[in-house]
Amino acid sequence: MSSRDQYIQNFITLVKTRSPLFADCQEELEQLRTSLPEDTAGISNAIAAWCKSRPTIRDAMGAMSEPKEGDRAPGHTGNAPPPPDPKTYRNILENAIRRIQSPPK
Repeated sequence: MSSRDQYIQNFITLVKTRSPLFADCQEELEQLRTSLPEDTAGISNAIAAWCKSRPTIRDAMGAMSEPKEGDRAPGHTGNAPPPPDPKTYRNILENAIRRIQSPPK
C-alpha cells in the first residue's frame, strides 16, 4: 500500500473513531468533504493541507503513522488486497464525515 493510501485510510479511521477531535471544525470539514479531488494523490494532498492548520488533528495523524510495538512488515508471500480506487475513498470519507455531522438519533 502506498503512503498516500495509508494516509487517506488513517484519516478515515480518525474521523470514524475520534470524532470529538473534529467538533470545533465541522464547517471546514464539510468544505473538505465537498471539495475532495478525484484522484488518490489529490485526496491525500487535500487532507494534508487541511490538517496542516489543525495541530491536534495533525498530531493525531502523525501518531497513527508511527510504528507500534509488535508491528512488523508482512511476509513476502502474503497477498494484501489492493487499496480502494479514489472514488471508493471519496465515498467512504464523505460518509464518515456525514456520520459525525449528523445529530444523534
